[in-house]
Amino acid sequence: MAFGITVLGGGSRGNSLLVHTSDSGLLIDAGFSRKEILRRLVKSNIDPALVRLILVTHEHQDHVKGCRILSDHLKIPVCASYKTFEYLRSERDEKWENTRIFSPGSTFDFETFTISPFSVQHDSIDPVGFVIEHQNFKVGVATDLGCVNELVKRRLTDCDALILESNYDMDMLRAAPRSLSLKRRIMGRHGHLDNREAIDALPELLTARTKALFLTHISSECNDGNLVRKLAEDKLHDLGRADIVLNIVEQDEPSGTVWM
Repeated sequence: MAFGITVLGGGSRGNSLLVHTSDSGLLIDAGFSRKEILRRLVKSNIDPALVRLILVTHEHQDHVKGCRILSDHLKIPVCASYKTFEYLRSERDEKWENTRIFSPGSTFDFETFTISPFSVQHDSIDPVGFVIEHQNFKVGVATDLGCVNELVKRRLTDCDALILESNYDMDMLRAAPRSLSLKRRIMGRHGHLDNREAIDALPELLTARTKALFLTHISSECNDGNLVRKLAEDKLHDLGRADIVLNIVEQDEPSGTVWM
């Protein structure tokens, strides 16, 4: 059975992607409104009924904005860590009815998918990335993280598809009209991943198995998609990996579905 990846959008104004077969799918984050997520699914020629579960990486608004309302609309569960749900319920005073809890580091199954959440370093309550497997296919997802540490390397290496943050260009961030404290937070080990660290991690993360690479959460103020593409293409050329399908994720429109 074919295995597809459809990124609905990525950036500071919203993040969401779908990992799916032809008849079932897992939505990772719902950082757009319910209406916008449904629009992007339809534009991607995906029936919203295909979505059976929403997985949450962390509690920031650009990852959970539409989660609860979309869950109610589609009548599907939202799956997050205990600490993440505790924050959403207590700090934001939200009522989450249809929920499932996972523990970072513990693998679980949902329908035909095997889901392995793993901890990442980011300035949130209990942030995770995911490795999702279906039959012989494996996709690794890490969209918000301050560094590619050994745990991240172990989890993301040797996937059929890799979805990795490439948030900012160091020079552009330094020149940006932002406060020094914000710049330090972004550049810190619990902030976001810059282009250079993301690109430098590829030789270790990509293997002969890897068929697709998505670079996402690209800052609209402190980065440029064309720059990210050039850096990635140069690295893939150096690695002799012209066979890998490269996707630079946009904020405003979904990417086309990549089928494995």
